[in-house]
Amino acid sequence: MLRSEPIRRRRLYEEISSRIEAAIISQDLQPGDILPSERELMETFGVGRTAVREALFALQKSGLVKLTNGQKAVVAKPTADSLINELSGPARHVIAEPERLRQLQQARGLLEGFLARIAAQRATPQQIAELEKALVANREAIDDYEKFVETNIAFHYGITSITENIFIEGLHRAIYVWLKDQRTVSARAPGACESAYGWHEKIFEAIRDHDPDRAEQAMMQHISQAQDAYWRVIEAEAEVSAR
Repeated sequence: MLRSEPIRRRRLYEEISSRIEAAIISQDLQPGDILPSERELMETFGVGRTAVREALFALQKSGLVKLTNGQKAVVAKPTADSLINELSGPARHVIAEPERLRQLQQARGLLEGFLARIAAQRATPQQIAELEKALVANREAIDDYEKFVETNIAFHYGITSITENIFIEGLHRAIYVWLKDQRTVSARAPGACESAYGWHEKIFEAIRDHDPDRAEQAMMQHISQAQDAYWRVIEAEAEVSAR
């Protein structure tokens, strides 16, 4: 049955942002197009300056327009970052529960395995060369904890970028943002950096050799071990705190 709840009346700024968004979706407004000034928008929609500014801020938050002080708003090009920003708040709330976090880790393993398989199938010589540079940077950072985490992310993102799909890139980067704590915690496990690099080397070699099965298997084993390391560290630190 339908719930008998009153329909909320939309605020002025929501109606304005909705109309501008519709123009962007229909491609009447293209990335790079300059929107009318605030005064012109006020006249177009018959509203006050506050409503126009709130609408523009809402569109900026959604990644649809870019705002710069003293200049007119510009239609933005969709990016992976805008997708991350939209999803990050709810995601952090959900994964505060350990069981939900485990589910996200499992989803990450499946996604990363798939990405490694696709990379092994599609990687061009130029993409393989770029991935090798990321691998070398990762190896050189083994003795530098913070740098290793940074180059670890770059290596995995290098694999993802081979898909040339902004939705997959956005999802992958979002998961990395949400699992930020896992990376830093896992790296505290004894020998974690050396182990991670070893797997990165195996994954790279499989991609370089265009062996999808080997690439996928190595990636999933790598992710599984990283997850196990995370929970070992968490459990060990909990035991210390309980003493």
